[in-house]
Amino acid sequence: MKKYIAFVIPVLIGIPGFSQAKKQKTILVIVAHPDDETGFGAVLSKHARLGDRVYIAYATGAKNDSRFSATAPDSLEKFKQAEIKCSCEKLGIMPPVFLSFTSMDRKYGEKDGVRAAVETGNRFKEKIKYLFTQLQPDLVISFGPEGEYGHPEHIIVGSLVTELLLREGWVEKYPLYYFGWTKTQEADGDGWVRYADDQYFNVAVHYTQEDEQKAMESIKCYPTGFSQKDITEMIEFESKRENVLYFRKFVVEKGLKKEF
Repeated sequence: MKKYIAFVIPVLIGIPGFSQAKKQKTILVIVAHPDDETGFGAVLSKHARLGDRVYIAYATGAKNDSRFSATAPDSLEKFKQAEIKCSCEKLGIMPPVFLSFTSMDRKYGEKDGVRAAVETGNRFKEKIKYLFTQLQPDLVISFGPEGEYGHPEHIIVGSLVTELLLREGWVEKYPLYYFGWTKTQEADGDGWVRYADDQYFNVAVHYTQEDEQKAMESIKCYPTGFSQKDITEMIEFESKRENVLYFRKFVVEKGLKKEF
């Protein structure tokens, strides 16, 4: 535990504005991978523009990205972190927090499988617990059970964040909002993106063209994550879509009943 605290404290102290008196909202976004924030980057840009402090914690690094097996792991990690920092700067949010797990659903090396994933999840919860206590966020954003497009690590990260809030009795203290796509948004989709029925979203966040433009600039920070064709298609898609994204607040009904 002492080693972990020694690791995280310098990360937080090095974040500009961390020690300043709270003026606006503090928002903590917890995602699995570099570039995960691009799905809702315009919302983050909006809150930064309004004066809120937005932090993103990235669960995994990029050392073992199979797409770049010929690249030295440490060099790949350094380059990927530079991409993330670029994205945060374009969005106007706080510098990123790197948790640097190898993966959330498996572990490369001598240990692999379910036990390794469980151990990783336990360590992940301790790290984000520390982030909660240090940042005292007014709200938290992560992935819901859809995992945006069903990525296992998106689902695992969102589940572990939810589990921590339930375990610590923090559901009301740190309101959690799941990002997701509505059935209406994906009515003409190709089936790749997972979605939920519109009635199960209770927050619609509208944003400006300025926010959208910053989000599109942040996508360009990820040449290793997106091809030029991908980036062009994403920008075209965003330009045609209404400037609103949807979130679902995690709520637990209290009170003990004697029957289902």
